[in-house]
Amino acid sequence: MPAGLAGAPYLVARGVDLGLIREPVFVFRGNAREAAAGFPANVNVAAALALASIGAGRTDVEIWADPTVTRNVHIIRIIRVETAAVRMEMHIENVPSESNPRTGRLTPLSVLACLRGLAGTLRVDS
Repeated sequence: MPAGLAGAPYLVARGVDLGLIREPVFVFRGNAREAAAGFPANVNVAAALALASIGAGRTDVEIWADPTVTRNVHIIRIIRVETAAVRMEMHIENVPSESNPRTGRLTPLSVLACLRGLAGTLRVDS
């Protein structure tokens, strides 16, 4: 969704007019650190994965502006888990927030669930 990329510093610096995009366009490839600098409102999934795994400098990110989709799409390829028995890939499609197309409707619900868990009573299950 090109509208979700509006105002991204990387695109602004390059004079990219998202209103002219009529088909999927590859707009960025770099690591998660570079992606966070160029698209600070868009790459929270990539940043979280980088922090939880091999680091921002070693996590590769591609960004596409695609007017043919109605959701924010994340495809996560974990190449290190490819074996003769399995190859892992995750495909996530978030419905964008109506008030902020840069984030998904699920994001505030996830934050609330996390806060409830942090503030809740500690339980130890056997």
